[in-house]
Amino acid sequence: MKKLWVPIIILLVIVIAASTVTVQANYETKTALLSKFKTLVAAHPTQASYVTIGYSPKGTAILMFRFGNSSASGRVLWDAQMHGTEDAGSETAYLFCVWLFSGDSRAKYILAHNYILVIPVVDNLYSRTNENHVNLNRNFPVGWGTTGSSSRTSDEYRGPSAGSEPTTKALINVFKNYKLKFYVNTHTLGGPVIYYSSTSSSIITTLKSRLATYSKTYGGNPTSTNSWCRLSSGGFAVTTANSYGIYSFLWEIGPSGRNPSYSDVTGKYYKETRCFLIAVCSMCG
Repeated sequence: MKKLWVPIIILLVIVIAASTVTVQANYETKTALLSKFKTLVAAHPTQASYVTIGYSPKGTAILMFRFGNSSASGRVLWDAQMHGTEDAGSETAYLFCVWLFSGDSRAKYILAHNYILVIPVVDNLYSRTNENHVNLNRNFPVGWGTTGSSSRTSDEYRGPSAGSEPTTKALINVFKNYKLKFYVNTHTLGGPVIYYSSTSSSIITTLKSRLATYSKTYGGNPTSTNSWCRLSSGGFAVTTANSYGIYSFLWEIGPSGRNPSYSDVTGKYYKETRCFLIAVCSMCG
């Protein structure tokens, strides 16, 4: 009888592991990803740098990478892995930053006229919540308490108070101190869609137009990109950034309900992301 239980247990382990893979992406380790960004910075020291903006509850450094002209007013912040298993935004951001040094005429223009700030790993855990089991996108002050959960055992736990988490505080300091024009907060499993809340209608109209224009040059579907923008709060990171006068978006990368394959991330979704970032950079002037 015991022998019969052995293969059953093994089968259960395999099924559970397989289901975990479908929920989590983690195309590479966070350490490996950050190392790639550091290598890119080292290769372009006059136009790239990085800085520690804060620390996780248990002391892991939160790194922000900076590309382009630090004197430019066209400042764009892009972050990823606010939920630590949603790393399509990290991978597409890295490919975009590599492209910035490709010699493409538009890339050269962006480096000269924009300051691109990238936080590829907001949270260091491979989880939807941080080391205090707080869902960071429910912890930002503007909107806090209106959604999420007050239960510490929930993956939607919003924390004991608004802005309680050191990571939340670190991002708010960036909102305050870097004079940003645009902020893009990236997620996975609910797209492709660009959510916005208080961003002006004229900005959205211009964004749709430029998404269509750049899709023709850099790949992507101009019809679909034109219909992506939807009015919604999209999370409290963007609503808090909006309160500092920053035009803010939540970019859900990939198909709804599942993580895209890595080849889709580096192909289809990177092309769409590049068009989005080019369009945003073009609106800074």
